[in-house]
Amino acid sequence: MAISDEESEAFATQARQAAESLEKKRKELESIIQQGKHPKETEMVNEFNICWSQYRKLDETILNLAIQNTNLKAQKISSTQCAQEIVRFEESLNRIIQRDNKNNQCSEAVMPAHEALTASFKIFALHKPHIEEADDKQMDKIEQSIKSYDGSAKKALNTLSGIAALRDNSDLKNAQTAYGRFMNLTNEVLRLSRLNTNIKSTELSLGKKRLISSQCQEILTTLQATVQAQGNYSLPRLKKGK
Repeated sequence: MAISDEESEAFATQARQAAESLEKKRKELESIIQQGKHPKETEMVNEFNICWSQYRKLDETILNLAIQNTNLKAQKISSTQCAQEIVRFEESLNRIIQRDNKNNQCSEAVMPAHEALTASFKIFALHKPHIEEADDKQMDKIEQSIKSYDGSAKKALNTLSGIAALRDNSDLKNAQTAYGRFMNLTNEVLRLSRLNTNIKSTELSLGKKRLISSQCQEILTTLQATVQAQGNYSLPRLKKGK
């Protein structure tokens, strides 16, 4: 898993170049076997060709997923832009709370301010598990919790807006603006996280791709042993793991 789009693109290019190099050797091998006209070896080459075709299609799917980097992009938005808006939100509401504690002119604002902060922190804390989650149903549950906390935060902010002493208060306006930006960014985090391209590509690489790669290698090993027993060919060298 690369940490940037540039690295992902570079790795994908290297992987495609390696696959093309091996494809040339596969064609060379196929040509040599066809010249020998041994049914058993021809059958094994055909079997390998099917396996190799499956491998290349899966590999291209994995590469196309990996270069999108949606999980990493979601994490970056969460840890930078969302974190910044949460800080602005907290600072604005804390000034309202501190004013209450200092002059006791608007004590009714303390509780809803704390409720808004608590709800926003809980939403922020759910970014990470959502980004790391691979199961759609589990992501549904996380999003339901986020929606519930969002409702609580908005309700608390509405309560603050209804307090006469906070009418036209700049800190409250700044808090509302910061929270609105935070939730817009949160929705983008959830959208990118839902695509799950990094997780899907990793799961395919560690699961299905390894299985198909092993099958291809097994066919080649058997073919090599058969050819060596015949002693009639000079085969190209093939890299293991492909």
